[in-house]
Amino acid sequence: MKKIIFLSFYILCFANLAAQQRNLSSLKGHVLDIDTEEHLPGVTVFIENTQFAVITDETGHFSMDNIPEGTYIIMTQYIGYAPLKQEVVISRSSARNVSLYIKPESQLLGEVSVTASARALNRQMSPVVVNQLTTKTFEATNSNSLSQGLNYMPGLRVETNCQNCGTQEVRINGLEGQYSQILIDGQPVFSSLSKMYGLEQLPTNMIEQVDVVRGGGSVLYGANAIGGVIDIITKEPEKNSYQAKYNLSLIDGKSVDNILSLNSSFIDRSKKSGISIFANMRNRNPWDANGDGFSEIGKNRASSIGFRSYSKPSLHDKITLEYHYISEYRRGGDNLSRPPHEALIAETTDYRIHSGGIGYIHFSKDNKQKLTTNISVQKTGRDSYYGGGYDPDGYGNTSELALTGTVRYELNIDKLLFMPAKFTAGFTQEYTNLHDTIHSRNIKQIINISSLYLQNEWRDDNLSLIVGLRGDKHNKLNNINIIPRGSIRYRIGENTNLRAAYSMGYRAPEIIASDLDIPVIGGSATITRLGDDLKREYSNAVNGGIDFSLYNSKVYSYFLVEGFYTKINRVFILEETGEDAQGNVIMTRKNGDAAYVYGVNLETTIQPVNWLEVQGGFTWQKSRYTEPVRWSLEEYVEPVKKMLRSPDTYGFISATATPKSNYSISLSGVYTGSMLTPHFAGAEGVTRDETVKTKSFFDTTLKLSYSFTVNSTNRIEINGGVQNMFNQIQKDYDKGPNRDSEYIYGPSLPRTYFIGLKISSI
Repeated sequence: MKKIIFLSFYILCFANLAAQQRNLSSLKGHVLDIDTEEHLPGVTVFIENTQFAVITDETGHFSMDNIPEGTYIIMTQYIGYAPLKQEVVISRSSARNVSLYIKPESQLLGEVSVTASARALNRQMSPVVVNQLTTKTFEATNSNSLSQGLNYMPGLRVETNCQNCGTQEVRINGLEGQYSQILIDGQPVFSSLSKMYGLEQLPTNMIEQVDVVRGGGSVLYGANAIGGVIDIITKEPEKNSYQAKYNLSLIDGKSVDNILSLNSSFIDRSKKSGISIFANMRNRNPWDANGDGFSEIGKNRASSIGFRSYSKPSLHDKITLEYHYISEYRRGGDNLSRPPHEALIAETTDYRIHSGGIGYIHFSKDNKQKLTTNISVQKTGRDSYYGGGYDPDGYGNTSELALTGTVRYELNIDKLLFMPAKFTAGFTQEYTNLHDTIHSRNIKQIINISSLYLQNEWRDDNLSLIVGLRGDKHNKLNNINIIPRGSIRYRIGENTNLRAAYSMGYRAPEIIASDLDIPVIGGSATITRLGDDLKREYSNAVNGGIDFSLYNSKVYSYFLVEGFYTKINRVFILEETGEDAQGNVIMTRKNGDAAYVYGVNLETTIQPVNWLEVQGGFTWQKSRYTEPVRWSLEEYVEPVKKMLRSPDTYGFISATATPKSNYSISLSGVYTGSMLTPHFAGAEGVTRDETVKTKSFFDTTLKLSYSFTVNSTNRIEINGGVQNMFNQIQKDYDKGPNRDSEYIYGPSLPRTYFIGLKISSI
C-alpha cells in the first residue's frame, strides 16, 4: 500500500511538472535597422512588467526561454534608436519567432527612464521631463567625476564653494543643493556627511546613467525634492565584458591628476544571475593659482571598489545586491607635507564610506502587480582638521549611520474611470544618526522620517496624469506634513507634448551637508549653528512647458521650452552673529521672510546628419528674497535681495562628430553668467567686506578620440584634449593666510591638458 501511495504521489508530481513545462514556450528573433535592414548587436530586448530581458548577440539575434503562454508587450532599448513596443502572443504549441525593426533616432530623444513614475518609460511618454546623463556624455566631455558631468544637464549648475577643501554643490533651477534629492538606484541613501564631497567622490565608472527631474511632480520623491531629483543609476550586468581606463591630466600644465578605473561584468549562461564589479583610483596633486603658497585646488588621494549583482530565482522574482566602499583623503591650504596643525591654513578630511543595499522585486503571474522592497545602509566616518594659525585644536571626528527601508506596491489597471491606470502605494523609513565633534561644538543629531504615499497615474498615448499624496512624520516636527503633488502631459499631434506639474515641499530645522564644512575665513574657522527658534520652511513650485521633436530621413531634432516658479516661505538664511570664546566666526541659520525663484529653461538636441549630434541648454532665471538679507556684520555692507552665488543666466553646449566609426571629435562648453558673491575682508589688500559682481565665463573642452580593434573581442581607444582651453578662470583669488576661502567662483579647473587610454571588450 505504501508503495502504491508513493508511486501515485510521484506520478502526480511528475504530471504536474510536465503540465507546467508544457505551458512554457520560448521567444526567438532578431533586431534590425528599419532603414538598412542591418542586424544590430547589443540591443536590450525585454518583456514589459516581467523579469525577461536579454541582449542581442553579435549577429543581432536573441532568445528567451521558459516563458508562460499569454499575450505580452515586447520592448527594445538601444542607444541611437527609438524604443520599440510590440505585442506578441506566446503559445505553448511552438516557439515564437519575431523580427523587430527599430528606427534610428538621436540618442537623447528616446531615452528610457524609471525615475519619473517608477516604470520604464520613453521620455516622450513620461508625465514629467526626465533628462539623462549617460556614459557617452561623461566620455565626450572628459568628465571624470559626477560633478563635472552634471554641468551638461539643462537647468543644472555645479559650483565650487571652497578654495581649501573643494566642496561642491549642484543647483537645480537656481535652488541650492539642499532643495534637491540625490538618490542611488532610486534610494535616498546619500546622507548629509557623504553629500559634502559626494559629487566628486562617486567615480563615473560605477554609473550607468543619471536621471534628472527638475521640480517635483511626484510623491515618490522626498519632501526636500522641491528643486528636483538626481537619481544615480549604477551599472547592472548585461553581458560578459571588461574595461580598463587610464586618464592623465595636467592642471594648468603642471599639477598631475591620475585616474585609473576598472570594470568587469559576468552573466551566467541561463542569464538568471550576474555581477558587475568596478574599481577606481585617483591621485591628484594640489594647484596654486597665484604663487602665494596656498592651494586653490587641493591634494586628493581616493580609491573605491564595489559591485552590483542580481539573481532571478523564478520567472517572477528578482533579487539585487549592491555594495561599494570609498576611501578619500583631501587637503588644502599651505605646507601640505606637514601635519595640519603646523600650517597657517589647513582643511583636511579623511573619509571612509561603506554603502550597500539589498532589494527584492516580485511580479504577479498576470504581470499586473509588482511588489518592490529595498533596504539600504550607509556608514560614513570622517577624520578632519579645519583651522589656521597653527591651531592644535582644529582636529575633529564625524560619524554618520544612514538606514533606509522602502516598500512599494504597484497595480496596473486595465481601466480606471476613463483610461488605463497604474496605482502605487508605498512606505519609506529613513533614519540617520550623526555625531560631529570639532572645535567648540559637539553635534548629536538623530533624524527619523516615516513616509506613506499614494499615487495614481492615468496614461495612454495622448494623455498622462499623475496625482498623489504623501504624508511625512519628521521627528523634528510636531505634526504630520501632508504633501500633494501632481503632473500632466498632453500630446498635440504626433511629436509635440504639453506638460505641467505642481509640487509642495518642506525642510525641517536640521544640520545639513554644508554645515559640516568649516571654511577658514580671515584665518579663523567659521562654524554654522541653528537658531534657537528656527521653524520649518515650506515651499510651493509649479512648472510647465512644451517640447516637440522633428524626424525625417536626414534630420533628428528635439526642442523644449519650460517655465518654472518656486516660492519658499520662512526661508532659511545665514547671518554672521559674532565669535565664540575660541575666536571662531559664528554663522547662525535663521528664518527669513520668503524667497522666490522663477525662470525659463531651453534645451535642444539636433542631429543634422547621422555622424553629428549637438546638444544644448540655457537657463534664464531670477532668484530673490522678499526682504533684504544681511550677510555681513559691517553696517556699510548693504543687505541684498538677490540670492548670492546665483547667476541669472547659465547653460551648456556639446557637439560630437564621428565622421568615421573609429574617429570622434567632441567640442563642449559650459557658460556661467555674472552673479553676486560675498567677499569677507582679511586677505592681502582686502580691507572691507564687499558684495562682488563677478564676470561671466565660458569653459570650453575639446577632445579627440581614435579607436581600433585588436581582434574580434577587444578594442583599444586613445584620446586626448584640453579642458577650459581658453583658461576662463577667476583672476582675483585671495592671497595669504587670512584669505576668504569661500571667495571662489567660475570654472573649477584652469586650462587642463589630458590624455587617456581605454581597453575594453567588444
